[in-house]
Amino acid sequence: MRLNNRFLFGLLSLLLAAIIAFIALPTIARQTNGKTEIVRVSAPILKGAVITDKSVELAEVGSYNLPANLARSTEDVTGRYAVTDLMEGDYILSSKISALPLTSDIALNDIPSGRVAISLSIKTLASGLSDKLQAGDIVRIYHFLETAREIPELRFVRVLSVTSADGINIDNTKEPTEDEEKQQSATVTVIAAPEQARIITELENDGVAHVALISRNNEELAAELLAKQDQLLSDLGSPETPETTVENSKGAYLWQK
Repeated sequence: MRLNNRFLFGLLSLLLAAIIAFIALPTIARQTNGKTEIVRVSAPILKGAVITDKSVELAEVGSYNLPANLARSTEDVTGRYAVTDLMEGDYILSSKISALPLTSDIALNDIPSGRVAISLSIKTLASGLSDKLQAGDIVRIYHFLETAREIPELRFVRVLSVTSADGINIDNTKEPTEDEEKQQSATVTVIAAPEQARIITELENDGVAHVALISRNNEELAAELLAKQDQLLSDLGSPETPETTVENSKGAYLWQK
């Protein structure tokens, strides 16, 4: 009986070895040595940027143990937006791209009646509150051209968004991680009445505008300040009637019929 058991054990061992040698190992070898094409980053892509065919390439790599959601065609990624910063050599997963822009521009769909959204360039670090402006802030806009001027029409304005030089929205509510580089503010977009927008357009092309923070994360105060601004705009003159801009004794722009 003991001899039969040894014989059976030996036979099973030989059978198992044969399976490993002739089936399992070749299968693993084929998977390991097999090649497939995937999409790889050829030039750095910043978070929120549109992926173009100039920033990606097809690369042949081993097919073993690749993620199932790996992009395998440039058509799968071009025209889409990077969800995170992508470095040269990175493989592109479906979780790292989006068909929709990564911006808060959906807020543009909720502009109040009679208002417009308009952007103002941030020409220096100091003029943009040292890259600390946030969406929802209530700010005051000053004008500097030889001397600093306060503009009554722009005492209380709500910030809609802050963007980089590439037009990508910046979220200054979060500190960048160790691997992220802080983006510098290039423009600030605000909600404005038409007469405010006209003045902002003048400032954009004449001198430097400085933004001062008045209120943050206080909706009750924000509503009060914006109501004061609306009243001031009404007192200064209706945009419906012909008017010209003049400067008062303090150098501030005023609307005059």
